[in-house]
Amino acid sequence: MSFEIVHLEKEVFSGEKVEIPNFNPQEGFGKMSEIKTAAYEKYADDAKNYVGINASIDGKQNYIVAKSGEGNGLISFEIPEGDYAKFVSEETERTAIDNFIGQTYGEVMQGGKYDLAGNFNLEDLREDKFTIYIPVNAK
Repeated sequence: MSFEIVHLEKEVFSGEKVEIPNFNPQEGFGKMSEIKTAAYEKYADDAKNYVGINASIDGKQNYIVAKSGEGNGLISFEIPEGDYAKFVSEETERTAIDNFIGQTYGEVMQGGKYDLAGNFNLEDLREDKFTIYIPVNAK
């Protein structure tokens, strides 16, 4: 699995959030994936115009289905300017995507060149292939 480091400008997204369970290795990603799929189906009216943001908010894991800009829902989330590890996958099935996301974190941490720089990630659903951005700092 390979990734590239890209620099993203600050961007504000707004939309709706749902609480998701913390990952449990005994249960896998099934329940989390079901909740994300239901949220996406409920809140995303245009599949190519949305992002998914996995974020820890007030100590709870949340999934935000959002569009760029303000006023698209009850919650706003700012993606800060900075460096991000960018991963692209051919996966289309939600549980496989969540498994891929888990693997991306391992890849960043094992590489030894970068530290995680935030408690969120950005699933860019506006891309042709599933793309995830993880905030990083060079060691």
